[in-house]
Amino acid sequence: MPNPRTVGRLTGWACIVIGGLQLIGGVRAEPGMATDPTVDSHVRFMGPVFAGYGVAWLDAAAADRPDLRRMRLLAGLMFLGGLGRLTTRATLGRPHPFHDVLLAVEVAAPVVVEVAARSRPADR
Repeated sequence: MPNPRTVGRLTGWACIVIGGLQLIGGVRAEPGMATDPTVDSHVRFMGPVFAGYGVAWLDAAAADRPDLRRMRLLAGLMFLGGLGRLTTRATLGRPHPFHDVLLAVEVAAPVVVEVAARSRPADR
């Protein structure tokens, strides 16, 4: 069973790194992004927001007893991002295959957090 602290820390650091790469690299940081000033501006803006989301994961996982309610909320937000990707597929078509990996992570996040949370019954 995954440890909730480990899940929160890994997710948090991954989001911080990805957000930093988006801020620094813009559209070049992610395969399949259109090289367009509007898209690049959006990616560079969202990078720090995503990094901040990662800080929230780290904060929720920081204590000896992670804040599972917050971790569930953060995983739910990630799931909503996955629903956004599915909406794009339904309305505009399939994006770059790299986004399939991201979609899988976003849909799996709540399941992983829930499995980790249930591995520590006293934290429910």
